[in-house]
Amino acid sequence: MSPGGVFRGALGRLGLRLGRGEAREPGADNHVSLGSHCQMAHALKTLNLRHWSGPFDWIFSMPGMARDCLADDFAALLDRTQLETIPEAERRGPDIWRGRHRLYRARHGLECIFNHHDPAGSEADYAFLADGVRRLRTALDSAGTRNRFWMMTHLHTPQDVAIDICDLLAQRRSRNHLTFLQLLPGRPACRVEATEIRPDLRWLTVETPSAPVGLRLADPADDAVLIAAIAAEAARAPAAFP
Repeated sequence: MSPGGVFRGALGRLGLRLGRGEAREPGADNHVSLGSHCQMAHALKTLNLRHWSGPFDWIFSMPGMARDCLADDFAALLDRTQLETIPEAERRGPDIWRGRHRLYRARHGLECIFNHHDPAGSEADYAFLADGVRRLRTALDSAGTRNRFWMMTHLHTPQDVAIDICDLLAQRRSRNHLTFLQLLPGRPACRVEATEIRPDLRWLTVETPSAPVGLRLADPADDAVLIAAIAAEAARAPAAFP
């Protein structure tokens, strides 16, 4: 079957199960991006899986930073003393690269975290960040809630980092599962390999010829394969949710 056919088939199966519009607040079942940037959230939105905004939907991060956020329940992320407006002379464009975070810059080398928002200089942007954290905390701390977490990055990530994240998620009152997508661009052809690391962690190695550009892979055919793989995974019932 062609990539487009796989995508349409998986999306059709999901449509039978979803059947709801924009909720904007966590429900009993949630699909949530943990980064590493807006490409993951955009893919979930494309598949009509993401129905509310969390903090990782629109910031630049990396798996180690997400682990830090979960470890301190987002205290450092929301710490105003750590937020910094990027001077206009250092920005990569007039409306991008607007804000950084001192701790995550020092710890993870992230020169920019807030691309289109500036929570250090805008009360509205800070409120938007805080509201996303509030929603994510609600999803994590509601007993019986089933959360499907998703993380995607083209940066090499040891599986131990994903395992640490799952250990932190397991400490919350909700039931949680993480699907980690390790992108490997620059390969001869598209290939997806799935590995069940443990009941609450599934690792997808996704090889593609093209690399991420903004919200998607540069080649639309490669991006269709990626979206189809996410749709197929979303249609599966995780072992962590008996």
